[in-house]
Amino acid sequence: MRRWVVESFGEPQDVWRLDENAEPFEPGPGQVKIKVEAAGLGLPDVLMCHNNYPLTPPLPFTPSQEAAGKIVSVGDGVDDALLGTRVLGPTLFQAQRGGLADECLMQASGRGAGALAGTLPIPDEMSGIEAAGFFIPYQTAWVALVRRAQITADDTLLVLGASGSSGCAAVQLAKAKGARVIAVAGGPEKAAFCNSIGADDVIDRKQQDITEATLQLTDGKGVSMVFDPVGGKAGRAAFKATAFEGKFIVIGYASGEWAQIALPETLMKNISLLGAMPVGYSADQVMAAHQDLLQHWRRGELTVANCQVFDFDDARTAIAHIAAGKVEGKVVVRL
Repeated sequence: MRRWVVESFGEPQDVWRLDENAEPFEPGPGQVKIKVEAAGLGLPDVLMCHNNYPLTPPLPFTPSQEAAGKIVSVGDGVDDALLGTRVLGPTLFQAQRGGLADECLMQASGRGAGALAGTLPIPDEMSGIEAAGFFIPYQTAWVALVRRAQITADDTLLVLGASGSSGCAAVQLAKAKGARVIAVAGGPEKAAFCNSIGADDVIDRKQQDITEATLQLTDGKGVSMVFDPVGGKAGRAAFKATAFEGKFIVIGYASGEWAQIALPETLMKNISLLGAMPVGYSADQVMAAHQDLLQHWRRGELTVANCQVFDFDDARTAIAHIAAGKVEGKVVVRL
């Protein structure tokens, strides 16, 4: 079995090693083994190599938090009827069985063949490449915008890091729900990408001040929602452009630091701070989100096909691509 493995901390392209004779393994209780079709990569895979991510596994580990493929083995307590089912979902990367391998592990606790807590069914018409980029970005966007912020067609949403995987998902999902979307990206190529996925307006942060441009686009009122996976100065600028009774959704810190927001500042404009992460929900709740997302996908409103795809042997180039900030959409490695 082949797998990419991280055996020490450092720059990803320096510490990733291809092991072509990895030891075979079997799923434990409540787990399933997946023959991987494709694996998704993201900024957390870079941060783990730096030992700068809260969920970094112990060394050595296999990267990739999400994957898609076919169930080829089940652990105790899992129905044998699931064998052969194509699924997507989060890998057990913290147990050192991430998706960047011929086979990986996923959690399969749930009720019945179609309601797995860790895995979700892949429609027949969805490719493995699309499926590998569908879970984390779109579940994150759904939890943030639909469950936490309760977005409506009356909202104007400002999306930071809009050309990245979660930002791209947020732009598309918000448009599917009828909202106006202002995307923030860095440089003309990424700005053009944001236009191509449906953003109503795009702010090039390298050429424009985020606060000033947002206020100009909203006639001085500001936006009713902010989706912030970036933090840092960009997050601070977006907060200053949040409208009265607006909602500021905290997703992450791609800039390397969280947005600096003092709690008393929220009082003056009655701004709500919302954290959003697709963890801690029941199998039924995750499945409900998945079904809603699939409805939008079937209508062509979520275009997961804009993944940046790399071959398995070229995975080191893929992670270097992410580390260099060249991402447009989701980075996926195909096997």
